[in-house]
Formats: sequence, C-alpha cells, structure tokens
Amino acid sequence: MDRKEFLKTSLVAAAGLILAKYSKVSGRPVKSSEQKSEIFVARDASPSELTARVIKSLGGIERFVRKGARVVVKPNIAWNRSPEQAANTHPDVVGTIVNLSKKAGASTVIVTDVTCNPWQVTYTKSGIRQAVETAGGIMNGPEKFRKVSIPSGVVLKEADVLEDILDADVLINVPVVKVHGSEAKVTISMKNWMGAVRDRGYFHRTDLNQCIADISSFLKPTITIVDATRILLTRGPQGPGEVKETKMVFGGFDFVALDAFGATLLGVNPLEVRHIQIAGKMGLGESDLSKVKVNYV
Repeated sequence: MDRKEFLKTSLVAAAGLILAKYSKVSGRPVKSSEQKSEIFVARDASPSELTARVIKSLGGIERFVRKGARVVVKPNIAWNRSPEQAANTHPDVVGTIVNLSKKAGASTVIVTDVTCNPWQVTYTKSGIRQAVETAGGIMNGPEKFRKVSIPSGVVLKEADVLEDILDADVLINVPVVKVHGSEAKVTISMKNWMGAVRDRGYFHRTDLNQCIADISSFLKPTITIVDATRILLTRGPQGPGEVKETKMVFGGFDFVALDAFGATLLGVNPLEVRHIQIAGKMGLGESDLSKVKVNYV
C-alpha cells in the first residue's frame, strides 16, 4: 500500500487496526526492526555521494519508490541565496534524490516549496531548479492548495496544504540544518513543513512551536534526508551569516530524532528546542538522543 492509498483507507478503517499495521513515524508498513529510533549519518564526501550513501543504508531508493510512483520532494528553497550561503537545501542533495527516484522507475518526481522570497527567483538562485531539471524532475511553483483538517492538532486545527504534497505516493522531506532567530531556535525537518502550507504567518501569530509539531503530526514523510553539508550558524533562517562546512548528510524515518541530532550540530541542546520536545510528547518520534541509535555509514 502506498502513501496515497493509506490516507484514503484511513478515513474509513478502524483507527486501532491502522495503528497496529503502521509505524507512528512514517505512516507506512514497517518491519519490527524499524520500530526503534535509528538514524544514519554519512560524512566527508561530496553532497551527492553522501546522499546516495544514506539512502543505500536505509535500504535503497527502490525500497520506497516503485515503478510508476509519483514522488514529491520537499527541500527548503525559501530564500534568495546561493548554495554557499547555506540558507537552502544543497542542490546536489536534491538532484541526487530526483535522479535515484527516476532510476527506480518513478513516473514523476516533483520538487516544490512555499518560499519566503519569490519562488521564481529562489528556485533558480538556489541552484535547485537546474539540478532537478538535469536529473529529470519537475519544479512546481506553490500555486495549488487544498484545505485539510489536522486531527492531532492542538493549535493548528486545519491548514491549506500544497496539493502536490497531499497527492504524493512517496513523500521525501529534504531540509537543511540552520539556526532560527525566533523562538523555534532551529529549523530542520519539522519546521521545513512550514513550506508546505499557504499561511505560514499563522504559525508566528499563534504558537510557533506547537504549530510546527501539529503540522508534523499530519505530514509524515516516507523518509527524511537532512542536508548538513554546510550549516548556517548565525542570522538564520535566511542569512547571510556564519557558515560551517560539515560535509554531512543524515537520514531516517524518525524525524524527531533527526531534528534532535541536527540541533546538536548547531550547538543547540534539543531539550531547549520546544517543538522537538512537544513532538516527542505527542508520540511523533524520539526526542531523547540517548535512546537513538546513530549509525555512521
């Protein structure tokens, strides 16, 4: 059963049966060996090689992308910044995921984001448009939304979400690691979903951290691949600021654990990041890194 079929089935199936068959983290069939929190980290190579290495460690792209699948990739492309400025996901990380998905037989690979600066500019300045189109993917502007209810939302009860994301068979979240100047403190995988909704301002007008956790309770990716090839240490989320080259990509199914790990790269204690702690208490993943197995691959 792919992601689209699961979302349809879950509306009519008994909740207890669904939860018994599906992981809390990814919303897809899993083996018992995947129930624990585990992340995979690759270091000291090119962004493309690091990305491929992490995906291979997760079982290979063919494990998630079947022939004819509609794949949607959600990077951070919010800002009018070049790749060297580390405000957006590295284009080579995104391009590698598109390329691997196409080779696995995906019928369509769409890359999209609700940007802060005009998307017609950020898609190009980030280098992501060229990388995606070279790999055979499609760049879709943030133009079509659909209103959805957020069943587990505490503050965010509903949202207008990009149709491409809602209609994906395979959804891959590809954030970048950087600090955030507001109360969020960091922006990694969960906060990347603010680029999936029409009204990101609502998050800031109400309770930013709770809204981040709320949207993450609804948008559960098939896998998350985190770009930490270079990280923004100051003046986030848009920079320009101090950039540290870390030559690292990491990924897994537990996006809460991934965010906790990513926070440490920025010198931020995950215990001090409220949306990470809220998500842990909501049962979305493991916020305690002492309970997470970190594999260097």
